[in-house]
Amino acid sequence: MAESIQKEDWERFRALGSVPPSLREIVFRSWLRSRDVAGIDSLRRAPCIHRDRLDGLRASNTRLWQAARTAVNRAGYMLDDAGAMVLLADRDGVILDAQGDTRVLSRGEENHLKPGGCWKEDAIGTNAIGTALHVAKPVAISGVEHFCEAIQRWSCAASPISNPQTGEVLGVINISTPSDENLRHGTALSVSLAAQIEEVLRGMELREQHRLVDHLLSRRGARGADIFLLNRYGQPIWASAPSGEAPERTIRPQGGDGDVRELAERMRNALPRADIDVVSDSGEPIGLIVTLSRSSRRGGAAQVGPDLETIAASGAAMAAICAEARRILATGVALLIKGPAGSGKETLARALHEAGPQAGLPVEVLDCSLLDEAGLREGTAAQAMARLAESGGTLILDEPAETPADLQPPLVQRLARLERGAERPVQVVCLSSVSLSGLLAEGRLRADLYFRLSGAVVRLPALAERRGDLEQLVKRFSEIYSDRRKGLS
Repeated sequence: MAESIQKEDWERFRALGSVPPSLREIVFRSWLRSRDVAGIDSLRRAPCIHRDRLDGLRASNTRLWQAARTAVNRAGYMLDDAGAMVLLADRDGVILDAQGDTRVLSRGEENHLKPGGCWKEDAIGTNAIGTALHVAKPVAISGVEHFCEAIQRWSCAASPISNPQTGEVLGVINISTPSDENLRHGTALSVSLAAQIEEVLRGMELREQHRLVDHLLSRRGARGADIFLLNRYGQPIWASAPSGEAPERTIRPQGGDGDVRELAERMRNALPRADIDVVSDSGEPIGLIVTLSRSSRRGGAAQVGPDLETIAASGAAMAAICAEARRILATGVALLIKGPAGSGKETLARALHEAGPQAGLPVEVLDCSLLDEAGLREGTAAQAMARLAESGGTLILDEPAETPADLQPPLVQRLARLERGAERPVQVVCLSSVSLSGLLAEGRLRADLYFRLSGAVVRLPALAERRGDLEQLVKRFSEIYSDRRKGLS
C-alpha cells in the first residue's frame, strides 16, 4: 500500500505543526488527537496488560471470541509464510488473539503488537486498530502515517466488528505486516473477515432467539398480565399484546455480550410490579421473560398487580394453590414458591403479601444471583433487610439457588439476624425455578440455607398444565376487561 507522505512530512508536523498537502484527512485528524496526549510520541511499544487480566478480557468478550475463532484461525493459516499476521482486538483496542507468519508474530512482540497489547489511539497514537475504533469504519495506516516513530515499521488495515443486534462496535479485526513488505488488499481482507465474524454473530443471535421462543412456548403462563420476551440486550422478541408501554422502552437496550443478570436487576428497579424471570440455556442466561400487570402499565404508582382473589378466581388449580399459600403465610413460616419462568411467581408473592398480615408494609426483592459480599455487609441487600427489620414486611428472595457458594454462609447469618432482631415480623418468600432439594443433594446448596428458606413449598404450574382452567380463565378475563373498558369510557 503506497504511503501518502514521507518521513520528512511527519518530522515537520512534529516540529512545526506543518501539515503536508498529501496527508489524508483521517490521518491528519488522528495526528491531532495523538499530539494532545502527553508523552505519547516517545513510546516505542504499546502498553501491555498482565496475562490474568487478558484472560479476564477474553472471558468478558466470549461471544466475540467464539464468533471470530474460525475466521482468525483460517486467516492465520493463509498468512503463514506470507509476511503478515491477523489480530483480533476488543472494543478497547486490547489484542485478544494473533495468528499468522511466525516471523512477523515474533517481530510484533517487540512493539507489543501481540495479545495483551493495548492499541487505542490515546495509548499509542495513530494506528489502524485505534483509529478504526475511533471512527468506527475500516482504516489503513501505513508506515510513517503512524504517530509514534517506533511503530512506523508497520503497515496495518483494520475493520470494526459490530453487534448485529445493537450496532455497537465489539472489536476490530486487523491485518499487519512490516512496512517494507507490500500487503496488497489488506483493507479488503480485514473487511471480509469482519463481515464473516458478524455473520457468525448473527447466527448465534438467531439460534438464541429460537431457544427463547421455545422456552416461552413450553413454559409460559399469564394471568391478567402481558408477557414480554426480551433477548440479552433488552430487545423485544415477542409480546403477548402490541399495545401499551413495552419494557424495552423502560430499559435502554445494552450492548456488548449482554449481561442478562444486570439487565434483570435494572428491569426490576424500573418495573417493581413486574415478574422478571431469567431464561438460561445450558446454564448461560440468554434473555428475560417479563410478566407485567396490565393495570400497573396503565396507571401510575398507585396501580398494583392482580390481587389474590383475582388470581384464585382464574381456576380451580390456582384457587387451591392460593388457599394453601395463604394458610402457610398465616403461620409465619418461610414459603418457597416453585414454578417455571413466566409462571408468575413474583406476582403471586406480592398478591400474598397484600392479602396477608403484612399488607401495606414494604416488600423488598433480592436477586440472589446478584448478591456480593459488599452488598450483604453494607450495600443494597443489607440496607433492604435493615428497612424490613425496622418496619416489618416481606422479603422476596429470587432464585436462592443462584447465591454464590461463598456467600451462602453470610446470607444465612443475615437472615438469622433479621429473624432475631426485627422490631416487627418479616415474612420470607423464596422464588425458584429449580429444585432446591436436588441442589442440596448435589452439595450445591448449603443445608442451613435450604432449611431456612423452604419451611413450606407450593408449586406454581405453567399454563400448559392448567388446560382445565382455560375456559374459566377466558371468562374471567373477559369480565375484567369489559368492566375496565366501561370504567374508561
